Amino acid sequence: MTNETTSIPLNKLVVWDGNVRKTGVSDGIDELAASIAARGLLQSLVVRKAKRGKYAVIAGQRRLLALQKLAADKIIAKDADIPCAIASDDADPSELSLAENVVRMPMHPADQFEAFRDLIDSGASIADVAARFGVSENLVAKRLKLGRVSPVILDAYRRNELSLELVQAFAISDDREAQERVWNDTPPWNLHPRIVKRALTEDEVPVSDKRMKLIGLDAYEAAGGIVRRDLFDPENGGTVLDAALLDALVAKALEEAADSARGEGWKWIEITPELTYEHLSGFKRRYAEDVPLSDDEQVEVERLTAEYDDLCDTDDPADHDRCHEIDARLDELAARAEFWPPETLAIAGAIVSLGAGGAIRIERGLVRDEDRPAKPREKPNADKPVDGKPALTLSATLIEDLTAQKSAAISAELLNRPDIALAAVVHVLALYSLYSYERDSSCLKIAAATRFLRGSLYAPEDCGSFVAVEAERERWGDHLPGDPADLWHWCLEQPQEVLLDLLAIIAARSVDAVVPKNRGPHPHGDLIARAVSLDMANHFTPTAANFFGRISSAGIIAAICEAKGVAPAPAWAKMKKAELALLAERQIAGTHWLPEPLRIVQEADATAEDSESEDAAAEAEGAEYCETAEAAE
Repeated sequence: MTNETTSIPLNKLVVWDGNVRKTGVSDGIDELAASIAARGLLQSLVVRKAKRGKYAVIAGQRRLLALQKLAADKIIAKDADIPCAIASDDADPSELSLAENVVRMPMHPADQFEAFRDLIDSGASIADVAARFGVSENLVAKRLKLGRVSPVILDAYRRNELSLELVQAFAISDDREAQERVWNDTPPWNLHPRIVKRALTEDEVPVSDKRMKLIGLDAYEAAGGIVRRDLFDPENGGTVLDAALLDALVAKALEEAADSARGEGWKWIEITPELTYEHLSGFKRRYAEDVPLSDDEQVEVERLTAEYDDLCDTDDPADHDRCHEIDARLDELAARAEFWPPETLAIAGAIVSLGAGGAIRIERGLVRDEDRPAKPREKPNADKPVDGKPALTLSATLIEDLTAQKSAAISAELLNRPDIALAAVVHVLALYSLYSYERDSSCLKIAAATRFLRGSLYAPEDCGSFVAVEAERERWGDHLPGDPADLWHWCLEQPQEVLLDLLAIIAARSVDAVVPKNRGPHPHGDLIARAVSLDMANHFTPTAANFFGRISSAGIIAAICEAKGVAPAPAWAKMKKAELALLAERQIAGTHWLPEPLRIVQEADATAEDSESEDAAAEAEGAEYCETAEAAE
């Protein structure tokens, strides 16, 4: 209870030690100070007399801290008069402090969003609102975006029918009708931010797409393209609304690169946005001849290389920009050091495509079969020689896709573990050299077969591990000699760590743990996976698109039961398969559950399986012996 209101100089007000609020006292003080500076103190402080002419603030501690900040910033005077209500002597200060912090009802966030929206709509700028409330302009923009979400969504948020994260997901689109349609058509159990965003942007292209990396946001927008930005994405992502314009810009960029390549004199030039190694395997290759650099150019290369080595490990953005300039100049000098002889240009061509990282890629020196010079025919050489539980069954095609995912993940992990890659390569070489696996027609044959995973993957560009290995392969392609004849001398000149890194990519691209229709699983894949500490959950998350939509409804239910440790719900059997697949995606998210072909068999499990196999073999051998003995009798 208070019975006297007066003005007290700010420098005579002190914090009361008995305030019940102990946690988060200083949180948001800057915002509160900005609000008081803009609108004044809207609520008096409650004080009681203290020693030496001071007054202890028993209700309004955070307002006092905000006022003291304004004084420290010289926005108000240190002895500014502050309206205060003096508590009566019979009032319990702890009770007043408790009432100040407990009885007060905070404003609902949806009301805040709409209030910020109304301020902007009434003519205030985002910068003005940010200054008046002491918050960043980005925060004001976010609240404005949320305030423009359909009232149907905001009302549901007020009723606690959806989370703030879901409201942010709906804010990806400004189309209120589309927001309401997704809200009404999506079952409550399937409302997930990622699903909502996908439904509202299903015909759009992510800004992370490699086509956008080539063109760039600025160039796309300068051409009239529109980008839908996601303010609530930590990486400030978004989507491209005009895919046709983007494809046209990419086609123009590829055509410009092709025009430049045509000027080099090739017999033919081909343009393809997506270039696979299956496509490249249909060509033979010719290589450029090296042309020695001049003395001045060689000195420049050495100077730039030394400068690059000094700058590449710093955190200064200016140094990074300089590194890019050095890279470009070194590439230019390397290109000048190559010469394509006329006889190669007369029969070979080049393919212009878009690389995995979004850069234009030109493969030169490709020779079609019909253009290959005829070779004299050689004479033939005559001397040349579940008990009660639903079962989860997977199709052979799906198993091949999943194990290709596993192979790509093992490959990606090997990139960072050259020590394990070395062991893997030595292992396969020992099988050929020290065991009874011989190869004919040569005194020494060592081969690293490359598994083309693209053909087994359901969606290669969505497999991050596959993309990472391909990008690393392209990077090495820029460092290795163009002509294989020069590779041996190049290898002799490299330090051991470079050769180990090269060995790692060779081993990585040789991994074949794929299970096609005519073959069983390869246990050595799990041995390598365990050695590199592979966690497949970091590389693959089962979704409706990549897994659940590709198995039966019974299989989906079995997967949910296994992942969640629950019995089947009666309602699941009545759901359409598409709905059931989305339910499984939501239910299993975060559980780290994986389909059986993706699981890494651990050491104990592998030993048990080997033991069971040995027991079965021994039992079969014993049975065969008994049958033979009986027949002999």
